[in-house]
Amino acid sequence: MALVSIGQVENLEDLVRDLQAVHEALESSCRAQIALAERTYEGAENASQLSEDLLDDAIQQELSTSQASEDAQRAVDTAYASLDAAEASLSSCAAQPVFEDGASPDCSWEHDRTVEARAEVDQACNALEQTRADLETAMENRMAMERRLEMTRQATTMAAQALAQAMQECNTRLLSVRQAIDRGIARLSAAQQALEAYLATNPVAADFYAWLKWDPVKQGGVVTPEVLRDRMNLSSEHRQMLQEYLYERNPDYRAKVDRFREQWVAANGDVERNGVVRKIRIELCGEFGEQLARHALAPMGGRIETQGRTFVGENGRYTKTDLLITDLRVPVVLGRGQGMGAQVGGSLALEVKCGKAQYLYAQKAHMVFQAEGHKHADAQFTLCSRDIQDLSPEKQKELRDALREAGSPLIGMLPSKNEIDLSCLDFVRQSEEVQP
Repeated sequence: MALVSIGQVENLEDLVRDLQAVHEALESSCRAQIALAERTYEGAENASQLSEDLLDDAIQQELSTSQASEDAQRAVDTAYASLDAAEASLSSCAAQPVFEDGASPDCSWEHDRTVEARAEVDQACNALEQTRADLETAMENRMAMERRLEMTRQATTMAAQALAQAMQECNTRLLSVRQAIDRGIARLSAAQQALEAYLATNPVAADFYAWLKWDPVKQGGVVTPEVLRDRMNLSSEHRQMLQEYLYERNPDYRAKVDRFREQWVAANGDVERNGVVRKIRIELCGEFGEQLARHALAPMGGRIETQGRTFVGENGRYTKTDLLITDLRVPVVLGRGQGMGAQVGGSLALEVKCGKAQYLYAQKAHMVFQAEGHKHADAQFTLCSRDIQDLSPEKQKELRDALREAGSPLIGMLPSKNEIDLSCLDFVRQSEEVQP
């Protein structure tokens, strides 16, 4: 196998694309996070500025109330002085001697003045008490505004730190991903150069690469059965390269191969190894046949789906369509009649059957049922291995007629079951080559 294979290069391409997607997502997330941190910081600054204004107002209110309290105290002092003077005047008046006619001195004015002075004292004291209460309230409000300002300043500091941290963390992470992308691009470039050099000296590998990268649009024309037959006709070397490609590119396929390799190495004697061979022929070979068809036909469409369910009838039964190719990029003509062709933008559905002649014949009823799931596509067919040719002419005609009537004509273009079995068995047994 080449030092750098097609699958490994495509894995690197996927890695670079994934890293670029991560970079874009991280960049978007960072923008949102920084914008939120900026709004939080702006809000904290606004709250701090408002707190400063409120504190200024509270200080002015406290000063004004303190002045009013001082004025009230002076008014009390003045009222008490007036009261003392009025009482002194009243006492002086009352101390005067009685007149000759026996009448007492008239001190009514002094008395009224004393009453008025006492009322003024009471009023001044009440006013002083109120201004002192107002001053206490103003002092409490000022202290509350001081605490508010301190908290908003702390919040502003924390918001500024959070903003700086968000910017620093985002820049660090973006730089790390960007560096990973640059390393990935460098590795990818080197791998592509190595692959190109390998393909230039290995015509068989170059042909397989051309098969994988087939572009039916560039070739023009219409996809006919002859084109499909050519796409399915892989040599043993190309089948081996497809095995390696699937192992590198398809985690599920790699897991199956690894499991069978472990079983093969652990098998004790021919009986156990024959059991492993039977499981490989049943499980892995069918998967390889489907993957061969998938990669042979996928370039024809914009999208390919596997194992899609279609419900048949009203009893909840459903069938799975092995391959559904949609948004066809080129016209497909399988023959004459309805369901035998599809235009650009149309769809193609097919079932894949890989087995020996008698197995294919025994699957007739099942394949007819599965054909029900193809009818939503513009064109449909059932693709089987070339073992169909080993049936007698009568059985072969019976099988082909049944599927043609079901709307999914049978086309035998896949390699024979023996060829696929040998390819899978050889690939699994490669594990022995690396054993000490």
